[in-house]
Amino acid sequence: MQLRKMQEREENFQRQLTEMQQREENSQKQLREKQELEENSQRQLREMQQREENSQRQLREMQEREENFQRQLTGMQQLEENSQRQLREMQEREENFQRQLREIQENEENSQRHLTEMRQREENSQGQLINFQGQVSTLQMELREQEQEINELELSLSLAQQTINEQRRQVTPHWVISRNETQMTENCLGREGWGSVNEGTYCGCTVAVKKIHDLILSPHNRLLFEREMNIASACRHPCLLQFIGATNYEGSPLFVTELMEMSLRNLLEQRQLSGTEMRVISLDVARALNYLHKRSHHQSFTGMSAVLMCCYGDRVTNGEAKCQIMALLSSFSTP
Repeated sequence: MQLRKMQEREENFQRQLTEMQQREENSQKQLREKQELEENSQRQLREMQQREENSQRQLREMQEREENFQRQLTGMQQLEENSQRQLREMQEREENFQRQLREIQENEENSQRHLTEMRQREENSQGQLINFQGQVSTLQMELREQEQEINELELSLSLAQQTINEQRRQVTPHWVISRNETQMTENCLGREGWGSVNEGTYCGCTVAVKKIHDLILSPHNRLLFEREMNIASACRHPCLLQFIGATNYEGSPLFVTELMEMSLRNLLEQRQLSGTEMRVISLDVARALNYLHKRSHHQSFTGMSAVLMCCYGDRVTNGEAKCQIMALLSSFSTP
């Protein structure tokens, strides 16, 4: 684009130069005409001299004409000088234009060289891209093979897990009790998101029976229930709620524990705890949690239920109150 602009400027300059030359030729032609006029004047002057007696008046007129012609000639000389000066300026401009044109040509050569280098780089990049695409295709093929192997391993693992679960179901855990030995009363002790707690009896003893809601029962949750029951049956501590047993295969699971006389929340709603009671309860809670942490069962629960037993009279004052902690099943502990 810059080259076209420079070419247009050069064409304009050439046009202007041609016009100036035409003007100079016109000036030369006018000068020759003037010279011819001067010669004619000289000739007339000689004739006037010959006719001096008769043409004095004409001689003065010719002199005046000659003076006018001299003035015009002086003006023409000045115009010629101006034309020469403009011509020199035009030549200088033309030289500058030629220099700029050479610089533009050099820049264009540099641009062509850079363009050639860029094309070579592009060709090299295309080759690298083709190699990279080949590597990607190889990696994708390897990835598909690995995914196929993973799917086969997952299928094998699933079959093995099913076999293990079937074997576990064939072996009755030691904590499973018969539903016929457990009776639930209408006395509801509480409701939570995972189920309800009612007073009941087991082998003639008053117990707390927790029934899991039917809506949340699934094969996965039953496996979690069995895992948590195995953990609960292995925990024995004076500050932990005593786990008696649970039903597993007969309808909704029943979770049977010892029955506490009062919950800590109910006690707090009735009256304010004394300093001794708070120390006793806090110590028993700490003992229970320490026991669970040592047995690494603390990861199995996210919520805890503190139940207070025998919290009246001198037994509490003497530091004999018991705070029982039961780690609830993490899947069913959210209200």
